[in-house]
Amino acid sequence: MPAAAAARVIPWVEELLNFGHDTLVFSSKSVSGNNGRVLRSFFVTPSNKSSLGKRLFQEVLLGIDLGIKIWKNRKSCKSCFITSPPFFMAFICALFCKFSKVPFVFDVRDRYPRVLADLDAINESTLIFKFLSFVECWIYRNATQITTVTEGLKDELKVQFPDLNICLLRNGFDENLFTDDLLSLPKRANFTVVYHGRLGRFYDDAVYLDIMQLVYQLDSSIRFLMIGDFPKDFSSKRPKNLEFLPAVPLQDLSKLLNSCHLGICFMRELPAMKNAFPAKAYDYIGAGLSILAGPSGELTDMVDKMGIGVTFAKICPQSVAHKIVEMKNNQLLRSKMSTAVKKNRMNFGRRKIAKTYFANEFLLSVK
Repeated sequence: MPAAAAARVIPWVEELLNFGHDTLVFSSKSVSGNNGRVLRSFFVTPSNKSSLGKRLFQEVLLGIDLGIKIWKNRKSCKSCFITSPPFFMAFICALFCKFSKVPFVFDVRDRYPRVLADLDAINESTLIFKFLSFVECWIYRNATQITTVTEGLKDELKVQFPDLNICLLRNGFDENLFTDDLLSLPKRANFTVVYHGRLGRFYDDAVYLDIMQLVYQLDSSIRFLMIGDFPKDFSSKRPKNLEFLPAVPLQDLSKLLNSCHLGICFMRELPAMKNAFPAKAYDYIGAGLSILAGPSGELTDMVDKMGIGVTFAKICPQSVAHKIVEMKNNQLLRSKMSTAVKKNRMNFGRRKIAKTYFANEFLLSVK
């Protein structure tokens, strides 16, 4: 189970237990933080760094292993929750659910194969794209319910599949880590803009480098902190105002984010990103940070609606750099946004989101 999926699943397990349901988690790694039973797979979750062929092979092996576990536990399973990606693993698990006569809810975090086409990893005219699209439709039509991480993704699926049971189940921040008392901790001496997580295919590292270099020219006292996994050549181009940190435990991450002044999240301008709301943005909200976001999409709409940051319809490094300097020098603006973040942040706690969903949506769908 990828880290993003594990973070998403743990509150579900806890809430199901609170509702008096027994839970059994099928996963490729240990899942901590809950009292549910976990059946580990012999195979690991495919790495995003692996080649496409290797990833597909690993997904198939993992899916078969987890599917067999579903089959063996079919008599005790009232419903199965499958989260995707990994897409092929999820498809195989859905097949096993279908043949085991176990109803399943399909959790969509990214739409495959659409996202692959947006990244130019696959051509829409190819047979493989058409086959994957067929598989995607089969999964949706055989699920008792579909959940999505964003409102835009839910609306998109409702247009394509108006007869299906589709509902919103957002991500969120971990309330056990991003606690209220952390909001009062002192900030770093230098005004600091933070980015955390992988700088992967959906992000343009050149844009971030340009922003940092331009900010340095405007105000050399402003610092950038990047926490996570970054391209190898990124460090060789490291600006003077940038501090790198490798991925850290979540307990340390919450404190690091709280010590900064702004969170930054600029995605590539891809069709799939229009409906995206990266998990890092929830962590920024949990840490009480204002957010700089773009281009236009669900994330920027939310930031504008709540007044918790500054958004950019198009990413222009010069405009972003000037806005960062302006925010550093405008305490009144930062204070206004900080108040808005603190007012709205608890609506985005994972456990609150999970509790609402399992009370009003999931339990009704499996009766």
